Amino acid sequence: MKIYGEFEIVDNYPALYIEKINSVVITDIHLGLESLMAKTGLLMPKFQLKEIKEEIKEIINRKNPEKLIICGDIKHEFSRTSKGERKEIKEFIDYLKDLVEEIIIIKGNHDNYLIYETKKYEKVELKEQATLKDITFIHGHQKQLKVNSNQSKYIVIGHEHPALSLTDKIGIKEKVPCFLYGETNEEEQKIIVLPAFSKLAEGSQVNLINKKDLLSPILRNKTDYKNLKAIAVDREAGKYKFPEIKKIET
Repeated sequence: MKIYGEFEIVDNYPALYIEKINSVVITDIHLGLESLMAKTGLLMPKFQLKEIKEEIKEIINRKNPEKLIICGDIKHEFSRTSKGERKEIKEFIDYLKDLVEEIIIIKGNHDNYLIYETKKYEKVELKEQATLKDITFIHGHQKQLKVNSNQSKYIVIGHEHPALSLTDKIGIKEKVPCFLYGETNEEEQKIIVLPAFSKLAEGSQVNLINKKDLLSPILRNKTDYKNLKAIAVDREAGKYKFPEIKKIET
């Protein structure tokens, strides 16, 4: 399944493959989230890093990209990188660097001090945003979008963790991660919002919330977000196309 005919959703994963730049794109890993949850008294086994590594390897084996682009929030804590995060980030990058030729990390709002972990690697670039051909990748937390349609036809962001709240015939509600896509307020410029790759990161239920409650200033200020369309993606259940958000029943 493709968005705009160019951005392929890889199997049932919250990941895109873009053939013209031979790249896989994901966002919002949030390494260290389990440790933070443990600090609050919610004890759970650590599984996220292991599963993420396995899934990314499967995606890369299927598409054989030159580049892996991560649209922000590799780490979870806002403050300095904790010892646990530092260990997980090193393990994560050490694993990825042997799978692709280049890793581009877009700095997210959680990625403070990430430069100290990434500068050790020749294959890794940490950027505020990146433009490849006619596509700009940015995390999405920025108040100002410094990209117009003359620079980029497409904007790809993370940050929002979009999800749909869906109710089945017997009244059971499910929250399913989704891609959002549609027009920005810039003439002929389109946007794609990626769902979080982390299974633990809570999603914004975009068909329930008001525009003012969206996390991303880019979505709030640069789109009429109720006119964006959605593709739900579930690792087990598959992919499902939806119409504009304003038409999705809750």
